[in-house]
Amino acid sequence: MIKTPSASVATLGNTQVRWVFGKAPDMLRQQIVAFWLHEGALTSPDEAWRRSWEVASVLQEMESGHILGACTVAILLDDHGASYGFVRLYIRPASRLAGFNVRLMETMIEGFKAMMHEPGAPRRLIVILENRKIERRAAQRIMGRLGFVHAGTAPGGKVVMQCSLTA
Repeated sequence: MIKTPSASVATLGNTQVRWVFGKAPDMLRQQIVAFWLHEGALTSPDEAWRRSWEVASVLQEMESGHILGACTVAILLDDHGASYGFVRLYIRPASRLAGFNVRLMETMIEGFKAMMHEPGAPRRLIVILENRKIERRAAQRIMGRLGFVHAGTAPGGKVVMQCSLTA
C-alpha cells in the first residue's frame, strides 16, 4: 500500500502547496516550464523541461492556478551508490512572502519521508545555499528547524546543508 504524504495539499491564504513528485500532470509541467522561463529563473527551455520532471512541490494561487513557486529534487547517486535528493527552490520575487519557502520545503520533506518504505528511495536531501539571503544565520536556523544541518562547503565557498530522512 502506498502511503500518501500527510500534507499533500496545504493552504496558505489564497495559495496552496501541493506534493506532485512523480505525478505532475503534463499541463502542470508545461505551466512550470513557462513560469521559469517567464520569470527568468531558467533561460533554457531544454533545461526548464528537464527540471519540470523533478518538481516535488508546487506553490499556486488557488483561484487562478497560477504558479508562484516550485521546489525540485534531482535524484542522484553518491559515491557509495546510495540515492539522495538534490534540492532547488524558486519562488517568483513578487510572491516571496514569509512562510512560502518553508511550506514548500516542508511539503517536499514530508513527501520524501512518506516514500522511505520504497527500496532505493533517497535517505537524505542536500541543498547548496546559493542565495546570499539564505546564507545568513537566521535562514540557516530556519533550515535547521526543517532538519537540515551543515554538511560542508561546495566549490566556490557555498554552504552545503543536509537533511536525513530516516530520523
